[in-house]
Amino acid sequence: MSEPARKSEWFGDATFERVAAQLGEPSQSGLWADVRRRLRSNAAARWSLRWLFALVLVSLLVPLLPLPSPAAMALDKQPKPPVAPWVEPYNERYEPYYGELNAVDTALVGLRRKAFGKKQTGPWLGTDAKGRDTLSRILWGSRTSLLVALFAALTSLTVGVAWGSVAGLASARVDNLMMRTVDVLQSIPTIFLVIFLLSFLNAPRPDGSPSFVSRETVFFLVIGAVSWLSMARVVRGQVLSLRSAAFVEAARSQGASTGWIVRAHIFPNVLPIVLVYLALTLPSVILYEAFLSFLGLGVESPKVSWGVLAADGAEAINPLATFWWLPLGPALAMGATLLALGLLGDALRDALDLRRGER
Repeated sequence: MSEPARKSEWFGDATFERVAAQLGEPSQSGLWADVRRRLRSNAAARWSLRWLFALVLVSLLVPLLPLPSPAAMALDKQPKPPVAPWVEPYNERYEPYYGELNAVDTALVGLRRKAFGKKQTGPWLGTDAKGRDTLSRILWGSRTSLLVALFAALTSLTVGVAWGSVAGLASARVDNLMMRTVDVLQSIPTIFLVIFLLSFLNAPRPDGSPSFVSRETVFFLVIGAVSWLSMARVVRGQVLSLRSAAFVEAARSQGASTGWIVRAHIFPNVLPIVLVYLALTLPSVILYEAFLSFLGLGVESPKVSWGVLAADGAEAINPLATFWWLPLGPALAMGATLLALGLLGDALRDALDLRRGER
């Protein structure tokens, strides 16, 4: 076949239309498509996401479930060990006492009473020294721990990313002033900050009326005050390395504004490391909440968290009688959640690592 004939076949109308159609189709490949593919291929990440999704769903809907009230007590009874669900699936001793509830939880509890009446699940995970159901307290306590993690995540994303981006793009004087502020805040021991804010903001008024701010609000303020500092450092370092990159200099030489450069170049390149750092920070925040609540500086009764349950479980361990189910239930719930968050953070870090290539 001659050379002109082969060229005519290569550039025929049918071939041209097919190539044009392929070029016109949107590409399905890219960073986030590769991230989704890598996460789907990671069994640990899949099961971690399933566990976290189920935990969040149950935590949101726990007022609607036929569980005993976490604050209902029976002081005349000894701690009861776990009972299998098929031995005592339910009883009719439900008491609708929850303490203070918001409007949404109050409505859900009302629906629960209409749907199940006096029925409630049996002591599947046992009861504590005050007769309170352990399973109910674990699920209600997960709401506080997850809410603290969510608040820390939102604070890190808003304050930490904004602070680090401005510091990285600003002049040397402004950058130095902003980062020295971060150094000062990080040098303050957090436990002293908690005690100071509790004594200052949570103190009762001179006339004996309640304080302006509740202990739980002070606790969330402390978590927000310390959760964004490390994120700001990470983002600032990334912005400094990207500010002098060739593609940023090229965009600036063509007259692009700082806002456009941030949206088109800085933010997309900072986002992967922000997500990874955020996923790896959440377990430490949950542990920190549990530690402060264990010391009595966090959530106070009748509200419950995993840290409060850990403190109750520690009190239940004594030489005379060991109520093993009291520390075991909260420990397993917290351990499974922390493990899921850690595995998900590792998988997300590997999926967003552009240098690892195909394996």
